[in-house]
Amino acid sequence: MHILYSQLVTDAHLSPEQQAVLKGLRTPSITAEAPVAAGGGAREHKSFQAAQDWVTAFFDKGAEEVLGYYADDFVWEDIEFMQTITTKEDLYKAFVVFNNSGPESPFGVHKFEVLTYDGGPAGRSRGVRRTESTPPEWEGELEGDYARFANNIMLGADFDYDEWGYMQWVWKATHNEDFFGMPAAGKTTVTRGTTTQMYKNGKIVRCRTHWNFREFAMQLGLIPPPDEAWRKNPGLNA
Repeated sequence: MHILYSQLVTDAHLSPEQQAVLKGLRTPSITAEAPVAAGGGAREHKSFQAAQDWVTAFFDKGAEEVLGYYADDFVWEDIEFMQTITTKEDLYKAFVVFNNSGPESPFGVHKFEVLTYDGGPAGRSRGVRRTESTPPEWEGELEGDYARFANNIMLGADFDYDEWGYMQWVWKATHNEDFFGMPAAGKTTVTRGTTTQMYKNGKIVRCRTHWNFREFAMQLGLIPPPDEAWRKNPGLNA
């Protein structure tokens, strides 16, 4: 997803004010209390609109505001590219480049629209972790791969949460430069994705995104469309 551009960010992209924000993030902070609704009642639960606000905040509101969506301890992951963030300093570095980026931005123009949202209260919950060692089928030459996947999956599994959310969205990207070696300059790609989030006191503690990279790569001419021959299997249509 768009976080892949983060490795291209240099100090030249940051204003003195933004560099000051980044420096401040290296100092431990005190977790803010959970927001409450007007009148002092219980906070409102997440909603479709909250999901849409989150998915557009990176481009419309700026990295400084994005940080406020997350708890101090969190996991952010783009599973397609195994991009993982666990600190607000790295989160800021990843998204500050998109602050006020216009049509000529070298990082392109990205538009996201949430289409569905599911979610609700979860009581006091946390993930249930596998406790066994590496499965026998993965031992040997595949053990490193198992660890590589499992380590990311386990990140944040012990974080408490009291609410969950699952959103499905579509993503339109106008590319002004190639996309990490892929021939994207001058092209527009469209694809879909999902994000699952867990919240504690209204803040995100786990945030994991899947998106359809195959669709993306097909539009850039890198791979062929999937073979649909299985739909015409005569043995199953008799």
